[in-house]
This record gives sequence, structure tokens and C-alpha cells, in this order.
Amino acid sequence: MDSFNWLKILKELTYNVMNSIAEVRLRGAGLELGDFKHALDVAAQSTIIDRLRSIKANVNLVSEEGDAVIGAGGPIIITDPVDGTTNLARGLRPAVTCFAVSETNLLSGIVAAVVGDLYTGEIYWAEKGKGAYFDGNPIKPSKYRKIQNALISIDISKTPKLDRMISLLTNIRYLRMQGSSAAEICGVSSGKLDAHIDIRGSLRVTDVAAALTILREAGGSWWVDGIIGGDKLLTRKETLELIVASSPILLNELISIVS
Repeated sequence: MDSFNWLKILKELTYNVMNSIAEVRLRGAGLELGDFKHALDVAAQSTIIDRLRSIKANVNLVSEEGDAVIGAGGPIIITDPVDGTTNLARGLRPAVTCFAVSETNLLSGIVAAVVGDLYTGEIYWAEKGKGAYFDGNPIKPSKYRKIQNALISIDISKTPKLDRMISLLTNIRYLRMQGSSAAEICGVSSGKLDAHIDIRGSLRVTDVAAALTILREAGGSWWVDGIIGGDKLLTRKETLELIVASSPILLNELISIVS
């Protein structure tokens, strides 16, 4: 990789998107929901591309809103410009913007990541081998809790697989569904949640690449497509089944129930 300070660049992109989203929200009060969501996504994507070009970066942008080769190409920047677009368009929380940069075309190659809250301006970030942080403070997942006492978020929207979830749902007492996988994974990374589950098979790697990097550096655990600590290609169309947890013990308990 070149001499760019990639964590600094990712933070700049995060704040650029926050500013562009704030402007769209001021203008978009009268728009229909679909038009408003489209305006949010377009503004964020345009901001990212414009900023990367202005600093003369050589990168391959992999974005939920469309891929682009910037300059001569180079490292992969993978992003979901707005994760939780429906939440944001309806005035609900959470909604975040997500960025990660990778030396390879794999999740395991990511060396820096940022997830920024589009309401508060607060950011999570991590660098490979340097831990994970929330607004400058180091974060860690919660200590092990039994499933019956754990606070667990799930996503069963659009394409639920309820037949695989029944056993889990009957064992969970404290259940949440927030509508932003990246925010929920960061919640596990920082101890706000104990686990997050999305086994629909429709979750995109663009949604979670940055957040999983933060989880990795914080010391959390994950299961992807049947493999603990599983890797994924960094492409816009790549999807996955995912369980993340605060500890290997809780992860294994969740896997045994879901599987």
C-alpha cells in the first residue's frame, strides 16, 4: 500500500459524508420516502468519490451504491455510505456510515476501519493490531453472559428464516432489532450488546466489513457462513450469514442453537 495515512483518510470520508447527509436531511423534508432514501445514498456516494479524487488517491472503491476505480486503482476501500437508510429517512436511530481499507480483496486484509454515527457524529475506529476505539477511548466486548441473560440483536426483516430462529427466540429473554447491522456489531464490540445474529443470507459484506474489523480488534468473535472467524471476498454482491458475539463461549452456544 502507498504512503497515505488510511485511518486519517477514512475519518475524513466519514465526516464528509456526515456533512453531506446533514444537508440532504435539511432539504428532504417534503420528499417521498423512496426519493428521500435515494437522495441520501446519492449524496453520500458522490461525496466519497469527489473526496478521493481531490486527494489523488489510487484506490478501488467497493460501495453498496456502486463500484469505482479512482486514479490508477490500488487498495480496496469498501463502504456502505449509509447503513440504516430507512431508519435515517424516517428519523429513527441508528444510522451510520462505514469505511474500511484492505490490502487484499478479502475481509482478512483490512488494515483500518471507521464507523460513524450519522446522528451524533461519534465514531468507532480500529487499525490492525492496534485495538478498537470509540471517540478516542479503547473498547472491549462485554464479559460472558448465558444466553438467557444476554442482550442480543437480530435481523429478520425482508427475508426471515424463522424455522431456524425458533429455538433461538425461545431461549432469548432480551431481544432487540435496530435496523443497522454495522451499528449493532459495533454495539457488541463496545459491550452495549452481547451478540448480533443475521442468518437471512441477504446481508452484504459492504454492510459489515468495517464493523467486523472493529469487532476483531476489540476482541470479539464471529461466525460467517458456518465458519468461526470466516473470511469473505470484498465485493458489492457478496452476501453472508453472520453471528457475532462478545466471547467464543457465547458464540458457540448461539451456533449450536441456530445450527
